Amino acid sequence: MLFSVFCTCVRALFLNHYTNPIDSTIFTPPNQVHNMKKSGGPVRDFSLAKQALNDFTGKVPEATVPDFSDTEETFRHLSDKELKNNARLFTLMGKNWLTSLMASLGVGAVKIGLPGAAAMVKNTIYRQFVGGTSLVDALPFIERLYERNVTSMLDYGAEAKSTEADYNHFMKEVLRGIEFSAEAPAANAVVVKVTALASDEMLAQLNDGPLDFDDESNAGLQATLKRLDAICGLAEKRGVQVYIDGEESWMQNTIDALAVRMMSRYNKDEVIVLNTFQLYRHDRLAYLKQSHELAQREGWKLGAKLVRGAYMVKENDRAREMGYPTPIQPSLAATHQDFNAAVRYCVDNVDTISCCIGSHNEESVRLLTQLIGAKGLAKDHPHLRCAQLLGMSGNLTFNLAANGFNASKYMVYGPVKEVLPYLVRRAQENTSVTGEMGRELRLIQEEIERRKGR
Repeated sequence: MLFSVFCTCVRALFLNHYTNPIDSTIFTPPNQVHNMKKSGGPVRDFSLAKQALNDFTGKVPEATVPDFSDTEETFRHLSDKELKNNARLFTLMGKNWLTSLMASLGVGAVKIGLPGAAAMVKNTIYRQFVGGTSLVDALPFIERLYERNVTSMLDYGAEAKSTEADYNHFMKEVLRGIEFSAEAPAANAVVVKVTALASDEMLAQLNDGPLDFDDESNAGLQATLKRLDAICGLAEKRGVQVYIDGEESWMQNTIDALAVRMMSRYNKDEVIVLNTFQLYRHDRLAYLKQSHELAQREGWKLGAKLVRGAYMVKENDRAREMGYPTPIQPSLAATHQDFNAAVRYCVDNVDTISCCIGSHNEESVRLLTQLIGAKGLAKDHPHLRCAQLLGMSGNLTFNLAANGFNASKYMVYGPVKEVLPYLVRRAQENTSVTGEMGRELRLIQEEIERRKGR
């Protein structure tokens, strides 16, 4: 009954007007896949003097910083009707009660195969944040992004698996993604969730001590190493980057150790493997620096994806319940401070660190562009990239790309049941008017108003 109420509300609020937006800033996909394209007195205008002043003051010329409020550039490929449909979607996700209903009843309904449940999810929130049920299904959107100089990071949306068959299936999907990325410049990387290659239980059990990679008695660890090694080995051979996702603190030490193992093996000449540093943890800035120092000593390059983090509530709740100090920063301001310090550290060491700024925070993205300008680095420096999730922060991604910076989208794909946990997190992130939904909706509404005044 309650799930029927949920479905009825969604239809009434949105589906009657829905026309399949895959991203706030992406066209509805075509039916067929298109081919990929690509002397006395004051000095009035003295460029050398201006540059000297900028060098002295540290001020970056405004021309090097994209205008992230440029809604015309962000939405220039969307029709008026598509913009209005996107506004309806983000308005829908702004309703806390409806999002909570989906997270509880909707997830259960999909898992048990309730008729119409998967279709309901697929025809609403799935279309905003997921490229398709398979890599082939996502191809039109990958190409559409590339037409705007935005590359895709291929992310098969499975997580928290528990059987050997599941682990091997995930590995094979990632290997397919590597082969695709090697042949198609529209994709530049694959994403690996270690929780889809090994059990959460094993990762947590190994978390508190040094990892013995030579322990043949631990069959689960050896199998995980083989899978991860197969992925990173093929990636090195095919010239594709591998982004290892971050997880909860009670299994992150294990994942860090696995990531270091892969980076030390495959990042000798080029950066193939990147680990994730979650700066909402108060110890991660120090760990970033420690990781870089280790790489320097051992003769390999560090790959670092910088994010704020996604498990704050869960981390704080567990720490409180189990009576240990929370690993989470004491304040949002502290998170911002460490994140931006990490950005500066990576840019300062750009020759030996390849970093991706995985952020929807405009100030942090702006900081990267300012540092690039201040240091005279190429906008498309191969060690500097920004990435946002599909369906969110198009104003950052597309304005970065339009101004010559390396910009990517996380291209999540997979069957509805597989990506459901990911979708619930995206919906929950968008429930607050002070958060992502408020910003996305405001930008869409501004563009609608701008077009009215044309």
